[in-house]
Amino acid sequence: MATPPPPGRNPYGQPYAQQTAPPPPAPPQQGQNPYGQNPYGQNPYGQHPYGQGQPGQNPYGPPQGQGQQPFGYPQTGPQTAPDGGPACTFCGGFPAVQATVRGHQGFLIIMRFLKRRANYCRTCGIATHREMTTKTLWQGWWSIASFVITPITVLINLGPRGKFNKLPAPSGGFGPPMNPGKPIFLRGGAYVMLAPLLVLALIVAGVAMGGNDANSASAGDCVSKSGSDSDPTLKVVDCTSGSAAYRVVERHGGKHYRDACSNGDAEYDHSGRGGDYALCLTRVG
Repeated sequence: MATPPPPGRNPYGQPYAQQTAPPPPAPPQQGQNPYGQNPYGQNPYGQHPYGQGQPGQNPYGPPQGQGQQPFGYPQTGPQTAPDGGPACTFCGGFPAVQATVRGHQGFLIIMRFLKRRANYCRTCGIATHREMTTKTLWQGWWSIASFVITPITVLINLGPRGKFNKLPAPSGGFGPPMNPGKPIFLRGGAYVMLAPLLVLALIVAGVAMGGNDANSASAGDCVSKSGSDSDPTLKVVDCTSGSAAYRVVERHGGKHYRDACSNGDAEYDHSGRGGDYALCLTRVG
């Protein structure tokens, strides 16, 4: 019969190892990784493909070309030239001048007043003037007040355009200047202004033509006569004119049919546009 092993002895013949608790780890020092050193070296994934980045530097490189904004927006970088003068807001070229180019849009009952204030080199200034003025010439007529505001805006823009014309061609800068494109009157949009101007001219011509017809005649005026006796057309003319046929001796308001005049050689009765009235006429000469 086997004898049980004494306490502390391994039943398989070897003594138990002395088992003691491991000492607690030392607290990590300040700035030290508490998990120890990276076993794979400085960077487990190798070197950064774009090189060692500097503080504040984009690790992925410059955006879409040095000195350019993405999506085609104009760069608005430093606006001071090396000589201390202004540099162009849009391309950085110099010399430049500060100016405001204006535009106007009319929408029946509402209006918009546009302006673009910046530093302009010669090329960017001319490009902006052509763009804003052309848009004004075809967008600025479509409200009543715009008939006055639009030509004023176009005239105001001649001031900054004169400044741009005095500048030499730009140099330096962080990008190319704007493309000036075609002159204003070689652009189709500029000729849309002819439509409202034609309407205005017709209105003025109609008023002018209507201003010397029989509607405006009063006692003492002389009139010419054209057409038949049953449907005559009278126009006010100078009494010394060879076309003067009758002198107006009386004018009566209201509708009449050969019952208004007690004296004179003829009676002209009118009803319709210009009101209802009768003219008592006597022959000239």
